[in-house]
Amino acid sequence: MIKLKIDNKEFKVPERFRIQQWMNLMKWDFEEVMNHPKIISIATGAPLEQLSQANREAIILGISFIIQAMQQRTPCENGIKNFEDLKFGEWIDLDVYLSMGVDKNLDKFMEILGKDIEFADEALWIIERYTQWRTMVYRNYSVLFGLNEPADEDEETQKKDDKLAVARTWYDILVTLANDDILKIDDVAEKPYKMVLNFMARQKQKQLEENARKLQQRRQYDLSRNRRTL
Repeated sequence: MIKLKIDNKEFKVPERFRIQQWMNLMKWDFEEVMNHPKIISIATGAPLEQLSQANREAIILGISFIIQAMQQRTPCENGIKNFEDLKFGEWIDLDVYLSMGVDKNLDKFMEILGKDIEFADEALWIIERYTQWRTMVYRNYSVLFGLNEPADEDEETQKKDDKLAVARTWYDILVTLANDDILKIDDVAEKPYKMVLNFMARQKQKQLEENARKLQQRRQYDLSRNRRTL
């Protein structure tokens, strides 16, 4: 454990932070010098009044140690939920947490992915693994998620600005799958994520085929009409 000496008093800087402590630290802007005493106080338990009067070099050193500890990632294979076992409701929750920010939802992530995980360095490693797996899933369902379609820049910008857009989109999907029956929503949410995505992918494929058929009929009608006109 690293010890920080301030005005002849030593304070311990943890080599790793627990999840809630990491989240509390993430609430503060590390680039703002005025926040540094508060950040060190949260990390070490040192009195804020004493830190506010401490030597600037000591404060900078303490911040560097804290940043180093917060950036750590420790592999953790035990106690992790198998991502393939996710329920559809859990898949939705995780997508919403990502859109809202890991810094604000690290504890909620672990309620799904690793309930026995105490430390942030392990939790963050798990989330990095999850996001890699999630990217693979999205690519496997590229048609369903419209990854091959031209992006609407205005819509994408609006979604980034609206932190609740992802939550609303998934809720609309959930309600639609439940046939607008509130009593069926939990049943859909409890289904395996892959079962639901496969169903949604098939439904979209059928819709695309129907759209293509209608387009072909329209083209044939227009061609026939043009011939009659000539």
